[in-house]
Parts: sequence; structure tokens; C-alpha cells
Amino acid sequence: MELSIIMPCYKGEKFIENSIRTTEKIVSEFCKDFEIIVVVDGFVDNSYRIAKNLEKEFKNLKVVGYEKNRGKGFAIRYGLKFAEGEYIAFLDSDLDICPSSLKYYFETMKKENVDMVIGNRRDKNSVWEYPKLRKFLSYCFNIYVNIIFPELRLNDTQTGIKMFKREVIKDIFSNLPNFNSIDGYTFDIAILVLARKKGYKIKEMPCIVKKEDAQNISGVNLLKVIYKMGKDVIQLKRILG
Repeated sequence: MELSIIMPCYKGEKFIENSIRTTEKIVSEFCKDFEIIVVVDGFVDNSYRIAKNLEKEFKNLKVVGYEKNRGKGFAIRYGLKFAEGEYIAFLDSDLDICPSSLKYYFETMKKENVDMVIGNRRDKNSVWEYPKLRKFLSYCFNIYVNIIFPELRLNDTQTGIKMFKREVIKDIFSNLPNFNSIDGYTFDIAILVLARKKGYKIKEMPCIVKKEDAQNISGVNLLKVIYKMGKDVIQLKRILG
């Protein structure tokens, strides 16, 4: 198996079928030996049933899940148990991030022998359709993260599209500390910090991000989220050193 794509899904009954079909179509154009692993992060709607029904149509689709919502980080770690690919990709299941970028990440990893490729919304070749407030807060948060973890030296830690060599992400996951917040906001930061500490080569590449519901989140709620993320980063720093 060349490529495994893990797609964490929470409250996805409105989009998960389209997301699976779209990802299948796009990835099949550049990779013939791949699998999609949908991890339903809590049985709170019909996401699991809808996705599971598609296993009959797509033999390379695996749909797994569990009763209680645990967070994106937990979902990805859970999905990794079922992944068989030489390369492992993480992709947000709402497809706010277009899976077409996976082709270039996949080619780059094989040609340049990098350990991981991560999406960078701030790359000049990226498409990033977000409200200005969201972009500004995201930019400030990334500066904050790089101040707390100066070894990172990354332009974007939070984008929901990343690809790893199998042995690399397995190694990183085996060293993740037992810290509840890693299951949520700080998951991406934790794996990147550990990757830097271990000397793995990280390459940032463009991505296409179009978040259709971004306007529905108020500035006040965004600030609350950023505040919580900031506290969690400090806690993560105390743990990882």
C-alpha cells in the first residue's frame, strides 16, 4: 500500500459522502494503491452510517469510529491503527482544504526524500479564502507558537493537511505525552515540535483553503478559542520542554 489518507470526521452527515467521493476521484488520478480511512469522532449524527454504506462501493475505504467525541488528535491516532500505507496523510473531512494538493505532497516526498510535508496557507502560491479577522488571528497565533517553540521555524502549524513517512509518524506518535489537550488544538503543534526535536526534515508547501462557514463564527468566540489555544500551548511547553 502506497498511501493512507486519514480523515477525522465530527458531525459530518451533511458532507461526508461528498468528501469521500471527491477524495476518491482526485487521489485515484495520481495514486492507484491507496486507502481512505474515515474516523467518525463520536456517534452524534448519521456520519458513521452514511460513510459505512460507501464501503460496499469503494473497496479501499475503511470507516471506523467510537461512541464519544474525543477530538481531532485522538481521531487521527485512532485511525493510524488501521493505516497500511508507506505514506500517511491527514486531511480534514469537510474538505475546506482541497485534497488536490496531496498529489504534489506525495510527489515531493518521494523525489526529495523529506520526512513530512505540511500545508502552508501563507505560501504565495496558496489559495486562502478566509475572513480578514480569521486570517489576522491565525497569523498572530502562529507567531505566538513560534515564540513559545522557537525551534519550530514554521509559517503554519495548524493547517489540516499533512503527509508523513509511515515510520516517521509512528515514531512521533510513540513519543506523544499523555496530555488531554493533544487530542484537540495542540495536536498539530505537538507532533511538529517532536519532529523538530528528532531532526526530521519538514517541508512546507502550498494548499487550497476555502472555508465556507468561516463567516458564521463571531469575533468574540474566535478570541475565546484563541485564548484557550494559547493556554494549551503553554501547558504543552511545560510538558515537552
